[in-house]
Amino acid sequence: MAYTDEETGRPRGAHFAQPGEAPARRASVVKGPAPRSPRPDETAVFLRAATWRTEQPAPRFDPAATDAFDETNVFDEIAPEPYAPAGTGQLPSAGDRAPAPADATSSGAEEDDLTLSDYEQAGRSAGMMTVLILVSRLTGFVRTWAMGAALGLSLLSSSYQIAYNLPSMLYELVIGGMLITAFLPVYLEVRRERGVEASNDYVGNLLGILLVVLGIASIAATIGAPAVIWTQSFMSADAGQMDTAVYLFRFFAIEILFFGLGSVFSGVLNAHRDYFWSNFAPVLNNLVVIASFAAFYVMDEILHVPAFYSVTTLAVGTTLGVFIQMACQIPALAKHGVHPRIHVDFHDPNLRKTLALGIPTLAATICAFVTASVQNAAALSVQPETGASVVAYSRLWYTLPYALFAVPITTALYTELARDAARHDDDAVRTGVARGIAQMLFILIPFALYLIVFSEPLNMVYCVGKFDLEGVALVSEYLCWLAPALPIYGVCVLLQKSCSALMDMKPYAFSTVLGALALVGVCMVGGVTLGGGMPVIAFATSAFYVVAIVITLAWMRKRLHGLQLGTMARGLFFGIVLGGLGAAAGWGTLQLLQMVLGPMVIETAGGLVAAPILKTVAYIAVAGLVAMAVTFIPGVVLKLPEAGMFTSILRRFSRR
Repeated sequence: MAYTDEETGRPRGAHFAQPGEAPARRASVVKGPAPRSPRPDETAVFLRAATWRTEQPAPRFDPAATDAFDETNVFDEIAPEPYAPAGTGQLPSAGDRAPAPADATSSGAEEDDLTLSDYEQAGRSAGMMTVLILVSRLTGFVRTWAMGAALGLSLLSSSYQIAYNLPSMLYELVIGGMLITAFLPVYLEVRRERGVEASNDYVGNLLGILLVVLGIASIAATIGAPAVIWTQSFMSADAGQMDTAVYLFRFFAIEILFFGLGSVFSGVLNAHRDYFWSNFAPVLNNLVVIASFAAFYVMDEILHVPAFYSVTTLAVGTTLGVFIQMACQIPALAKHGVHPRIHVDFHDPNLRKTLALGIPTLAATICAFVTASVQNAAALSVQPETGASVVAYSRLWYTLPYALFAVPITTALYTELARDAARHDDDAVRTGVARGIAQMLFILIPFALYLIVFSEPLNMVYCVGKFDLEGVALVSEYLCWLAPALPIYGVCVLLQKSCSALMDMKPYAFSTVLGALALVGVCMVGGVTLGGGMPVIAFATSAFYVVAIVITLAWMRKRLHGLQLGTMARGLFFGIVLGGLGAAAGWGTLQLLQMVLGPMVIETAGGLVAAPILKTVAYIAVAGLVAMAVTFIPGVVLKLPEAGMFTSILRRFSRR
């Protein structure tokens, strides 16, 4: 997630510049153009975290070597920074960097310097990634819409969702969390310190080990499919209702291996600032799965073939989509001189370093698996057959504002928090965290209110094929109770990044364990035992994040010698007030449109039917723009620091 901070009196760090105010640049000791400065990013932080306890504290950054950064433009992509090799505990400057080994260019490919920041290239990459993310989200929506049309809200839909989500969950549980955390810093260190051949050897060894470990995991999951599916449906009265999920999962289990290999390919490409294929690959996956749903619909509704063949077509098509998402990245590796020789060496010191860096993430991945399992099982218990589908459909809208707004902010501010933490500037970190939380609340509280107000129109977009108005009502109710978790979800991830910047993930891991226990308790007791049903199961997500936030903030208050609660309260206040006004304006606009142009639900002789999808989408677009204008334009006019993201966007358009 993310955060920006733009309040008067920020002691240090250009990311606290006021919107519209040019950050002051520090004088450079070098004549001519200012040198490109190294930037701390997540790679550097994780590597420093591994050696923090045993090495000397990192020295403060040399101000003369550090360029100022305008944090108001949160869409500028952050390029990787050089980090210290294990055993140094500090970040080398550009001038201190050791010369490349003799074999550094032995691949014949033109070697890029992975330790230098390139802001011009970063800006181009950010623009490209923004377009690809939007395309991915659009095709992802079409994919969900196609699933609604083909499967509706049914037992088959729940079976598909459970079987489809399990491979990624198991991949994260087995090795994915560690791999995502640790691969990039180790790869960059090996490539810089030992050259291309050594880095290729590291990648080849890691791929070989993944083929063995994840291959065995995939086979075991295929054989033990009934037991794996049981973890998601253990509260269902009818044990046989998940037979289709078991059948589908036997096809999907191989995706555990595909996810592992694909994450390594993406990590290598991102290390070389090649972001196209890692961002475009999900689009190809979506297109293949959309075609699979279309084929299923034709076979099931038009040709009326036996269900075995249509379900098998869907299973094969979904698995093929994940395979293509992985495989399409392979040709791009050669362009960067990456030609790994696949082998297995469990004694490789780089492998031990990878495991050492990634093991602390196990607590979070275990908690994620447990909470998802309990919520799915509880949903199927209180709403047999369709409960898991309701959860899946609602999460599309729940995660959309986070992906579009919170992620860019988090990416940008995390870098500045890492820089301030490396300088031991607790005052700056404290201010950054407070302002980040304020901005997260200011942006995501309104969108949580929008989800509540527009829950029914949003889910009416699914209303085609087998997805009917009854399904719209069920998903809309769940979304209304899930929406309050959106802003605290953003804050929770912000605190996770803050703990990482402070190089101590234990408090956050402890808080997620207690948060998971809270979620399980609310689901089991409130949702199932006391009969609270789906609304309470949805609300349990908020319980998880509240517990995690309270515990992490308590630790952070002690670690940073205080918290700027007034700054956080300001973001909370304006988020509620302006968000409430915007939501009310959006609701009023929606009612006015229905009065003038016709309702979204039409009464016919055969019963109630939904209006055409394009009409519903147009209503949502108009009312949504009104809601956002009423909420965020006053923030820009009043020059609220929390509105810096929107100020930056408007400034960009005004320059065109």
